[in-house]
Amino acid sequence: MPHHSWRLVLVLAGAAAATGGAAAASDGAPAVDPAPRKVDGARGCVETIRFGVVDGIAPLSVAPATAWLDDAPDLCFAWYRQPSGPVALEKISNGDLDFATMGSVPFTTAIERGAPVSAIGILAIQLSAEGLATRYGLQEPRSLRGSTIATVRGSTSHYMFEAFLLETGIDPRDVTLVFAAPKEITRLWDAGAIDGAACWTPTLDHVLATPHGATGTPALVVYDAETLRRWGYRTGVLLVARDDFVARLPDVAQRVVERVVRAAYAYNTNPNSFDWTAGRYADVVGRSFWLELGNETTFSRAAVAEILTRNTWPGILEQMGFRGTMGAAILRRQAAFLFAQKDLAETPYEDAAPYLDRIDISFLSEARLLQYETIPLDADPDPVPDFVPYAVRAQMPVPGEGCESFTVLDDENATFDDGSTGEHAYARNANCVWALRAPATGCVALDVPFLSSEGVRDRVEVFSATGDLRATFFGRRGGHPTTVGCVVADAPPPGVAAALVGGAAPDIEGVGLYVRWSTDDEDELAMGAIEPVGFRATARAIEPQERICGPGRGGALCDAPYCVGVVEVTGEGGVIKTQVADDAYQPNSRCAWRIPARGGRVVLDVARLGLERVRDVVTIYDGGAAPPGFNTLARPPPVDVFGRTNELSRRTRYRMSGTHAPSTPLVFDNDVFVTFESDGIANGPRDGGPAGLEIRWRRDVVDGDLCPEAASCGRNGRCEEGVCVCDTGYYGETCAFDTCVGAAPWRVAPSGRIVSNAGADYSPGQFCGWPLNIPGREGESIAGIRLRFDRFDIEAPEGQATTTDRAVVFYSVGPQQGSVLCIFRRVMSQQGQTSAGAAVDPATDETKFTFDDGDTLEVLLPEPAAAGANVQLMLGFETDANNHRPFSGFDVTYGVAFDGPAFCDERWPCAEGEVCEDDRCVDEKPRKSKHSRSRRQLRRMKRGVIVAMIVFACVIGLAFCVFGGIYGARVVRTKDELETERVRVVRDQVDSARQWVEDFQAPFCVVAADTFIALGALRPHEALRDGPRDADDDECDKQHTRLEFYDSVDDVERARRGGAVFVFLSHQWLGHAHPDPAGIHYKAMCRALQAVAEDAGVALSAVRAWVDVSSIPQANQATQSLAVASLPTFASCVDYFIVVAPDTEHVTTGCGCDAATYRKRAWCRAEVVACWARRGADRMFVATNRGLRPLFVDTGDGVDTYLEECLEVFAGDLTCCRLQHPDGEPCDKEALVPPFLGLIAELYRDRKQRPEAWEMVSDRVDELFPRTFSYESGGAATTLPLFGDLVEAVTRLVDSESAGDAPPDLVLRGLAPGTTGQRHVAAKAHRGGARSESGRRLASTPTSTTAGP
Repeated sequence: MPHHSWRLVLVLAGAAAATGGAAAASDGAPAVDPAPRKVDGARGCVETIRFGVVDGIAPLSVAPATAWLDDAPDLCFAWYRQPSGPVALEKISNGDLDFATMGSVPFTTAIERGAPVSAIGILAIQLSAEGLATRYGLQEPRSLRGSTIATVRGSTSHYMFEAFLLETGIDPRDVTLVFAAPKEITRLWDAGAIDGAACWTPTLDHVLATPHGATGTPALVVYDAETLRRWGYRTGVLLVARDDFVARLPDVAQRVVERVVRAAYAYNTNPNSFDWTAGRYADVVGRSFWLELGNETTFSRAAVAEILTRNTWPGILEQMGFRGTMGAAILRRQAAFLFAQKDLAETPYEDAAPYLDRIDISFLSEARLLQYETIPLDADPDPVPDFVPYAVRAQMPVPGEGCESFTVLDDENATFDDGSTGEHAYARNANCVWALRAPATGCVALDVPFLSSEGVRDRVEVFSATGDLRATFFGRRGGHPTTVGCVVADAPPPGVAAALVGGAAPDIEGVGLYVRWSTDDEDELAMGAIEPVGFRATARAIEPQERICGPGRGGALCDAPYCVGVVEVTGEGGVIKTQVADDAYQPNSRCAWRIPARGGRVVLDVARLGLERVRDVVTIYDGGAAPPGFNTLARPPPVDVFGRTNELSRRTRYRMSGTHAPSTPLVFDNDVFVTFESDGIANGPRDGGPAGLEIRWRRDVVDGDLCPEAASCGRNGRCEEGVCVCDTGYYGETCAFDTCVGAAPWRVAPSGRIVSNAGADYSPGQFCGWPLNIPGREGESIAGIRLRFDRFDIEAPEGQATTTDRAVVFYSVGPQQGSVLCIFRRVMSQQGQTSAGAAVDPATDETKFTFDDGDTLEVLLPEPAAAGANVQLMLGFETDANNHRPFSGFDVTYGVAFDGPAFCDERWPCAEGEVCEDDRCVDEKPRKSKHSRSRRQLRRMKRGVIVAMIVFACVIGLAFCVFGGIYGARVVRTKDELETERVRVVRDQVDSARQWVEDFQAPFCVVAADTFIALGALRPHEALRDGPRDADDDECDKQHTRLEFYDSVDDVERARRGGAVFVFLSHQWLGHAHPDPAGIHYKAMCRALQAVAEDAGVALSAVRAWVDVSSIPQANQATQSLAVASLPTFASCVDYFIVVAPDTEHVTTGCGCDAATYRKRAWCRAEVVACWARRGADRMFVATNRGLRPLFVDTGDGVDTYLEECLEVFAGDLTCCRLQHPDGEPCDKEALVPPFLGLIAELYRDRKQRPEAWEMVSDRVDELFPRTFSYESGGAATTLPLFGDLVEAVTRLVDSESAGDAPPDLVLRGLAPGTTGQRHVAAKAHRGGARSESGRRLASTPTSTTAGP
């Protein structure tokens, strides 16, 4: 059996290719009350174990169709198909499943969000079963720019796609990513709405087998999971179990794990046997797989055999090996991705313990002790049975079965259900409504004795006669509380039935309750011990009764230990709680409390707030009307959050999550509607502590003041005229929040100031709004609003980190309410070094312009408002699930913009030459003369002045004619002299640059590969040059301490002809004091040199290695500077160029160092480009943890985006720039100008022999070789010349030399010189070179310093 020492795997029946990602519930999740497990008389099942599997084939797939795991007469297994790992995670977290298979990325989500689950086995490492397929023509990485790709959010496919973009240098913002379920992905592909899909089998197979819906072209694979695994992105498929189930039935978990390893071993020992390719096991595996897909008739054994080869199936030792530092590192890296993609709200764990605690290998250890793995499948104990007739079928809906869209029930005791019969699945896409008329008693009670559905997506909802949500039931949990509804005294609002049906339906009188059954288009297609599904409900008459439930209890009879639906709060005070116990609240909760003010004030004191951050939310609305989701008449908002009904936006006073409760009570002078919503994963704070919400409320009599005492405004505000006036950046009626938390009160003023938060970081997961009522001005129209962001510091996309944080201006009321006028985001520069605000067109999502702090912006209305009319706008601020670092938010000053004279006040002063009068900017009037004169005197003076001016002009003109000619001749002569000097400088710089690359500026020092390998570690230049300094110094044997020196390129060529092979080892330093403190790079270098010797067919002794610390002098700074300046020339004369970049960390900074960080460095880029420019890409490699692989991905023309990024040498990171050039030292960019100018000359000269190389740079000359650069030193920035016009000078000279038709000096006229590398080298030598970006010095004494990574 092949050995895969550390690989990630997963255990499942038929989920080898599965991935997916969701989140998980807390360790303290409530013990779910399971629905009654069916007792199957024919099979003798006492309890049915629910096993969720994701599409795919695995050796364990022999189980569903043979009942191999069943243990009659006790336990039977039901196998439920799951569309993705995220969905499976949600269902196992809330108790609907006992076991589930999912990708490693969703399992990482489970760990990070505290789900009550653990991985008990690892089933598969994906090879070709998962990947990216795109329509023909989009197979090159760079061709993905502008494309639309679909994937499942939070899945391993999603993770691998983002990793591919990172590795190939594609900006994620250049690709439109569509998140969809696998079934929807196939529809989008068939319709031509997407260009490709990152997914797994069988969705991947469908894309590859079906022509693109728009172009008709076939799809091709861009990468698969095996490719990403070699690049260091390890994923796999895991078997996950609920912790409470494992504690209750550990023998069942042991049996499942044993069957997993036994099936994997049976396949691995003989995958090409008849049983697995065309016989018995291929049969049962195929039946299981095709039943999962809803096809009960056909399958191909050959297809089964082929799909099984797309993954590897680890044995016991491989699975157990995952529980270690390597496994924790894999999961931690995936957690960082999920955090960057906003799928996690909390910062990922830094240590390994939380990850290792969730990997349970105890069952694998037991199986190993029993040597269970090696037992053949057809041998005792527990051989695989033959087909079991009742197992070889899938639970599917039957055409014609279902329920009516609208039914009125008048019976006092009525029973109704979803319409499915027997063990058939219920209908997909159902939306059935029952109107339960109340009998003579006036009230009706609803009981749901049976419900088994596919989680929250298929559910029963109960509504009152007025449309309020009374209860929601879903999943496979029993114990649903009774719901009671009574006929309302007043006529109920019209349209409740029509809103529930989603179409025409009559208003029914005398209704006590409405019941709605809705399902989606997915189907679990259960196999094995099939259970009845759907629901059955009964309605019965009941006498009116008023029950006041205790805190945390719900249901009409107070029989639920958790909140249920909308509750009408009565009395003058009390306690609101989400559940009775303090350990965890219910998953997928939708609870609300309506608190009427009744002429008084409502005071809410939040005594406890213990929610999962961002995912589970408490929202407090001003007013008693229910928001969407809690009343069927409340229209749900459009997709865009800023398009939500603006009445709702203005009513959202507070939105709270996490554990940070307000410090002072919240006071309202209106009715209050409080909602609580949770998802299906975690049911409490991630890091423990009391869970849920507890609010102590009371109703106070109105006494005219919201803050009768100064203390009621807390420390962040003051009481003025009975109202709290909050300090800047604090919010709430009592100034209890240091960040915006909902909608602020109306602002009625032509100008003002808005600050998002007072703290150092604004709150994630918020929507804040500031409604603005801009007063009009008589006779003038409002054209828009002016904004000045004095601070605009919100999250911007950086690297893999995405963000949707944004500020928006939109209409607040009127027929255009919700229409967005402008969006403001933060954007990063192409180099990711600086950021600025961006005004984005809401229609196209394109940036209209960028702005810096302090700039004034003007947002115009589509049409000016009517003269004198007010305009109601809103400034909204939406934040996503997390901030990858603290952001201080924004500070904006707004002011009205009139369609006429500009508005002015103390915030908006007038422009120079204008003054502010009556809030208008008008031209400043000229001052009047103190003494008036008669018109006659003025005319006489005017005539005299004119005559004098004419005479003076004639004299001056004559003098100018005489002296102008003399001066003009001198200027022309001086200009010619200056031009001649400039031409000389340009010619000298070009000639020097061309000579620079023709030979070395310092000796080329190398060491034989066998000598290098014998050293045991990287040694400095002087140690290898001099050998041991005394008899006691045996650090290196003398025979292994010799360097070879080559003084010219010709010397290197002669050695090459003699059989020598030269290798340039390029790497990034891993410490400030030593290039490789732990020897990680050295080991990779040794392996690389051995691989080179094998590839070249020579002995190690014939290989010559150049590596910075050994080949560049470390003690003599002047010689070192010359060698550093020669790096591009050194790199261009070797046979092999190897980037040494295994995944590791910088020992000084703790930052990661790998192939991605390597290529960000300017000097590293320079070495890569220099070798490519002269030698091509054929022998350029990268050495990582996975071994040696080509540096560039072959995309048909021999280059990829990696090279395109490396070509941007002068945009790379430089330590000298980061340190702002202390003491005014030159920039390393200047040192790179001569060698690169020489390389440009060669590329242009040889453009006909290597057209592809010149084409790579010709269209980007100004970008790649900038004319100027920004030089910063001592806090001051200056623009200095870099290349100037030297690139054009080189091309002109090359053309002139080949044509021989013009003197060189003539073709260089008019061109500006650039910087000079000689000045840089001289300055470096003079200053000691201590800060050269190459950072490639290791002095023979420990006092020397080097540049950072």
